[in-house]
Amino acid sequence: GRRDEISGPAARVIERAWNIIFEEMRVGATVNQLEREELLEYPRFAVREALVNAVAHRDYRIQGRRIEIRMYSDRLEIISPGGLPGYMTLDNLVEEHFSRNPRLVNGLYQWGYIEELGLGIDQMIEEMVQAGSEPPEFRATPHLFTVTLYNKRQRPPTPKWTHSMNERQTRALTYVRENGSITNREYQQLCPDVSPETLRLDLVDLVDRGILLKIGSKKGTHYILK
Repeated sequence: GRRDEISGPAARVIERAWNIIFEEMRVGATVNQLEREELLEYPRFAVREALVNAVAHRDYRIQGRRIEIRMYSDRLEIISPGGLPGYMTLDNLVEEHFSRNPRLVNGLYQWGYIEELGLGIDQMIEEMVQAGSEPPEFRATPHLFTVTLYNKRQRPPTPKWTHSMNERQTRALTYVRENGSITNREYQQLCPDVSPETLRLDLVDLVDRGILLKIGSKKGTHYILK
């Protein structure tokens, strides 16, 4: 397969890597109200955000390792040297924000590569789900951080839940599978005879068990399959 090496300033690395990925991506089209709409194998924003994050947050102290981009028939992997920085964990990746390279991050923000500090992961997840794909998969070791974007060609198997769920939670998951996400208000409409606090705890339980992922905060909160 194709093998390219890119070096230079951060902005050049991001643009060149994006162009290579775009060249290798499958592109389809659909006609919507007589207008031709381009369908990319992976959402444009999700790929660019994963690229920008890899360049912005990698550990530049690690010698002999580069950011790796691997394209497979069913997925795209972006692997950057260095684990999660500071107090960041896989559990707080969506809610928290921390950078080991604050000056570089600020530069990318000023140049327009980062739209709003701390919101990229949220939007990356949103874009993937709206495209009908699985949410991005994040993996971290002490020395590597990997983002995997799955296309719609082959989805990873749905995990078997190891604990039983109550009937309300089963209805909530069915709703999420059919609609992509669920809000507290939508859950209350599904179960109008149950108190809002009980329903909130149902969703908290599904998040704690790794079944749902909470996105956003306050009135913008909604839940998707993890």
